Amino acid sequence: MGWEQALGGFACLVLGSVAVGAAVNAWRKFRLRARGEWIEAELVRVREDEDGEGGARFCLVVAFTPPDGDQIIAESPHFKTFPPGPEAFPDGKVRVLYDPVRPGRIEVAGFRGDGYVKTMITTFLLFGGAVWLFVAVLV
Repeated sequence: MGWEQALGGFACLVLGSVAVGAAVNAWRKFRLRARGEWIEAELVRVREDEDGEGGARFCLVVAFTPPDGDQIIAESPHFKTFPPGPEAFPDGKVRVLYDPVRPGRIEVAGFRGDGYVKTMITTFLLFGGAVWLFVAVLV
């Protein structure tokens, strides 16, 4: 086996691993949007974080109580590159889509990431790239 094949095999493993991660992410998004329920939540705070490149990103931390459960404090998994102004949440309330099975898994209205369809297309493209690379280099 030459170095081209070894490098191609490593690239296939990396692409395949990223594709599996994207597939899991797409499934979680689909499940949340399929069985999720909207609820009004209270804005607890806006957390500022660094994006790794010297810029800032902002994430909402919310609190809500599902109809048949205890209070949940959860952080939005999606960030914005600018802080929301006071006019965005004038009464401190925000709508949240939460998973009744896993109430900590949320999406905040206005802070939603890519949809599951876009994520699935990315997954198929990554898997396709891994298969193409496997066939082109290793076979």
